[in-house]
Amino acid sequence: MNIKSLIEDIIVGMANNEPLANLVRKIQVVSKLIKNEEFKTWVDHELIYGYKKGSILPEYRNIHSLAVKASFVHHQGFGRMMQYTNFEVPILNLGSDEYKDIMQIPFKETIVALDQMMLQQEGNIHYSLTGYEKYLIQQKILEDCEISNIYKIISRYSITNIIDQAKAKLLDTFIELNDSVFNNEINFNLMEKKEEIAKIVNHTINTGVYISDNSSANIQDTNIVGGSNNNTQFSENFEKDVLNLSAKIEQLAKDLDDERDEIAFEISKIKLALERKESPKIIKSAFNAIKGITVGIIENVAANEITELLNNTLPNIIF
Repeated sequence: MNIKSLIEDIIVGMANNEPLANLVRKIQVVSKLIKNEEFKTWVDHELIYGYKKGSILPEYRNIHSLAVKASFVHHQGFGRMMQYTNFEVPILNLGSDEYKDIMQIPFKETIVALDQMMLQQEGNIHYSLTGYEKYLIQQKILEDCEISNIYKIISRYSITNIIDQAKAKLLDTFIELNDSVFNNEINFNLMEKKEEIAKIVNHTINTGVYISDNSSANIQDTNIVGGSNNNTQFSENFEKDVLNLSAKIEQLAKDLDDERDEIAFEISKIKLALERKESPKIIKSAFNAIKGITVGIIENVAANEITELLNNTLPNIIF
């Protein structure tokens, strides 16, 4: 089978925004034929089966919900009742640990399923709570209430970000395989290429930059400087730009109400990623999550200023 031809078909299809559902089988075939278990597992998780219980999720699949809203009747005794529609439930009243558990959502669905979900709903996404989460809210916040509907609100941008991140990794992998491994080749000895394929998968799926052992590299148009034994560090300018942007957002967020805690959570993720020297894509994802939060706030000066700040600054930071 001509793997190079299959890869080129996939690249062309993705470049033309062909639905992923139409390309899944070709991608699955390539993932099996190149004999790289790490890439095959990633394709299985992202496109075929989703992530199972106990699987390690990529950072971009952990989404922070914007709010929990409910419609319910509050029984006040003596036959009196009050009806509420789309009431924002104060989840923070459950305590910080429960708040994080409920508001942080690990998305395990395939990107094909997420794509379908986006087509079925307009605007922000309504996401169901687990039975335990509903029970907890009923017992500790909405006591004496008859709940008719309750859901989490997910920024539409957050779901788009999951799909885009996975598609970008996939496209990067196939382009690099096509250019580097199968360059002008129709027939090749796959076993001779196995190590090179592993390097490309490690580069595109995991870290974003591959640096060969015991080498030094300063890679242009990136925030990472390479060193020996694959140790990496952020460039000075990158750290400075990220911290400056974070500080400005924190200052503006002081004028927000409920959303201030959500933004503070994303800023803490950014600072932790810098401290741990984690992938810059985690940092970019957190900034995008903040943008998703502020875009959803209507007629608020601080929110508009944060959105504008991100729109003007993010394109100038090389992730």
